[in-house]
Formats: sequence, C-alpha cells, structure tokens
Amino acid sequence: MTDKTAFKKTLYRFSHEANVLLRSSWEESPAPFKRFLDRIEAEPDIKAYLDDCIDNHIPEGFNAGEDVREVAGDLGTTFINFSTIPEEESAEVYLILKEMIAQNIHGRSYFYYTFASGNRFEDMYKGFLDKVVRRLVANITEHLTMIGIEMGLDSGDSVTNNFESVHNLQMNQATDNSTINATQNIGIDEHASNKLIDAILSAAETEIDDAETIEDVRDNAEIVRTQIESGEPKRGVLKSTLGFLRGVNGGAQFAAAVTQLIQFMNNSGFQFPLPG
Repeated sequence: MTDKTAFKKTLYRFSHEANVLLRSSWEESPAPFKRFLDRIEAEPDIKAYLDDCIDNHIPEGFNAGEDVREVAGDLGTTFINFSTIPEEESAEVYLILKEMIAQNIHGRSYFYYTFASGNRFEDMYKGFLDKVVRRLVANITEHLTMIGIEMGLDSGDSVTNNFESVHNLQMNQATDNSTINATQNIGIDEHASNKLIDAILSAAETEIDDAETIEDVRDNAEIVRTQIESGEPKRGVLKSTLGFLRGVNGGAQFAAAVTQLIQFMNNSGFQFPLPG
C-alpha cells in the first residue's frame, strides 16, 4: 500500500498536471496531452487505475483510432454517448488522447470544430477540454479520493479535492494533524497580480537559457495565477510555488520580479520569505 507521504505527493502532482493541461493553449496541441499522460503514467496509483481501465473496461466495439480519424476528417462528426461507467469512460478518453498524440492532432484541425459554436480555435480547444478531457480528470480524482479515504486521509490529514471549473482546478492539502480552511477568501487585486506574474514569465524567457527551467517557472507561475483567480488561495500551495520561484537561479530582472510578487502577496495578507 502506498504510504501517506508518497500519496500526498501523487495528489499534488496530479492536481498540478491537470491544472497545466486545463490551462493549455490550442496552439500547443497535441503536446499538452502528451505531457499530461507521460506525467500521470509515472504515478503508480494512477498508472494502475489506467491499466485496469484498458485491460478490463473498454466498451465493446470502441475503437479510438477510427473515432479520432473520423472526427478529424469530417466537420460534422463528434464524440457522442460516452459510457456512464467511470472506468469505461476513463478508458475511452484516455485512448482518445493517446490517439490524438499518435495522429498529431494540431490546434487548427477539424477535430476541434464541433466543440464550440463559434469559429475561434481557442473556444473549440477549451470546449474539448471541458466536454471530453474533464471526464478523465474527474474520474481519476474520484479514484484517488477513494484511496485517500481508505488510507484515512479524510480525517486527520484532511485531503480535499475541489474542482470548481475546467479553468480552476486546485488541490487543498494539509499536513498531518492540521486542518484546511476551505472557505478562506482573501481579496487580491487580480489585475495587479497578473502583471507581476507576466513580468516573471517575461524575465524568465529573457534571462534563463535552460528550456526545462523556463517550463518549470511557467508551471509554478500559472499555479500562483490560478490560486489567486480562485478567490480562495491556499497558503500551502502558494508557499510551495513561490518557494520554487524564489530558488531559481535567474537574472537580475527575474529575481526582482519574483521579489515584487512575493512582496505583493505579503501585502495581501500572507507572510512569505523574500529572496536572498
């Protein structure tokens, strides 16, 4: 059985990766799906669930390869009648995403056209995330929640999943023998915080040479943005993400931008250590 500390890490990493995927851009397709699947497949509890779905719960007659080709090749074709059984639905969506990667479904593909009423690629892509991808995210969340309950994490450890919308996915976590105030609402100027976060991303692109480090900076900065937009930012999540940003060895502009964001958060009612 997975120990509690390892399982909490799985919860956090899944929440993080789901958040990154649900905030991804149509221009990147299918790369966000590959990243998401690669990373959740590396989590043993999630991989075991996905393997069981594929081995034992694929609906009769379902062929993801043919379905993806048909949707991508015909403007009037879309996915209908997903299974109402969670394991079968997970198998369907998981295999659809695998086929999208294999068939290199890019953001301008006909594949996305039926997922929004307008003609904006961004809306079509987000529609697919909302109508299809969230099914897999929700089912994995339910599966992990059940494991957490069996491990006792619903009591003293108080692990709570809160998926408020497809654009606002977060994980509330508390350490052993602590509690979470899930209704905490701290007023933060989103416009001002967005400018500070954008400044960090801009400085990272300019001053950091390592592409993987830039990606990690972007991921953590977007988590901060999502937490603020939620209206109920969790101190533990912000502490972790700001701590990462504080530890990045960037240039002078990057360090200054991170310092300004932390000072802004502290002025909003938090107390986080400044760089240096």
